[in-house]
Amino acid sequence: MDFEELDVKQVEVELTDLIKKLKIGDKISVAWIKDFTYNFDAPDNQIAQKYFGALFDLLPKNISEKDFETAVRVFNNAWNAFPQKIMGGISPQEKMLGANSLEEHFAVAKKDLDKYLDWAGKEVLPNYKKSLENLKLDKIKKRNAVGVAEVLFQICGQLGMLDFRRLPPDFIKDFPEIFKKEVVGPKISQEKVAEYLGNFLAFLDLFYGIKAVD
Repeated sequence: MDFEELDVKQVEVELTDLIKKLKIGDKISVAWIKDFTYNFDAPDNQIAQKYFGALFDLLPKNISEKDFETAVRVFNNAWNAFPQKIMGGISPQEKMLGANSLEEHFAVAKKDLDKYLDWAGKEVLPNYKKSLENLKLDKIKKRNAVGVAEVLFQICGQLGMLDFRRLPPDFIKDFPEIFKKEVVGPKISQEKVAEYLGNFLAFLDLFYGIKAVD
């Protein structure tokens, strides 16, 4: 089944136009909707009530039928186009596209993915391990620090986020929580995961000029 991919920037423009037309900028913004969508967490059978219901409650009471139909379409596009934490930082449409054309997607992406994995496993991680040797860390802390970096590479590879200069800020912020859900093994506190992540991103900036965070 074909699936028409939404342009995220166009969805943002449509939201901006809708907010301006309905004069609800004091209640809602594109940034607010993206944050609301990203952090939304409810069972599938409650999406209509708790997600769309919450957005519809912000619309003018005297909204016209035509404008309401436009709002329904634009809010629906926002739901499908914007990333969601419960999906691991991807959007419903990205998940749908992956499900509908998984073989084609990986065939096209294989070259870049192989290059990314070689760079991560054969260059970056070995160099990171060497840099840790200069720090006064015990064996367990060094192993955990490398483990966090390895998991970051694995998750980013799975999600197709191969350019660390373009990592979503919310993904970086939520990585400790994602790590906790994804990793089975020795327990590392979310605070420590955040610390190890920050150290690794600083390493990428210092040694490779890759600034993942501002």
